[in-house]
Amino acid sequence: MNILNNFLDKSNYDKLYNGVFGSLDNTTTQQFPWFFNSKKILDYNLDYNFQFVHIVLENGKIDSPVTFEVLKPLLNKLKPKGLIRIKLNLTTKTNNIIKYPLHRDINVKDEKDINQLKKDDYKVAIFYMNSNNGYTYFENKKKVKSVANRLLKFDNIMNHSGTTCTDENQRVVININYEV
Repeated sequence: MNILNNFLDKSNYDKLYNGVFGSLDNTTTQQFPWFFNSKKILDYNLDYNFQFVHIVLENGKIDSPVTFEVLKPLLNKLKPKGLIRIKLNLTTKTNNIIKYPLHRDINVKDEKDINQLKKDDYKVAIFYMNSNNGYTYFENKKKVKSVANRLLKFDNIMNHSGTTCTDENQRVVININYEV
């Protein structure tokens, strides 16, 4: 696990922040497009089981070209060998912090498949867009706080999950699954 604070220089972070929390091209009043996902976690009966998402890239195919361009400074610094998925997640403020169930981003069918995924081949990067009291947590009990302009990198085989927050209106992260 690797935590990198102040990952982007101020200018690139500000452009990304303004794009996600405002308009992508900063010339219009059109807001950043978020899409309602009514089942954040499938097969779980949770009271708060929704989020807003924006899929930028899925299975190596760009779904949101304008957003992909806005993310280029982040991706250029990350230097992935290949991109699998890029997704922005927005959870709204809750009265109490809700922890979601542990998972892996790149799902495999069985233990045999896990052994075929070399530990160092697939990584997850989480870029925290805003500071709040939410966090990412891991099966080994480690927690990483949501701090604006922080990048967290870890092996895909690590079970992890996120939470909501109680001190800001939203918690926004960029989730990147990539090859190294």
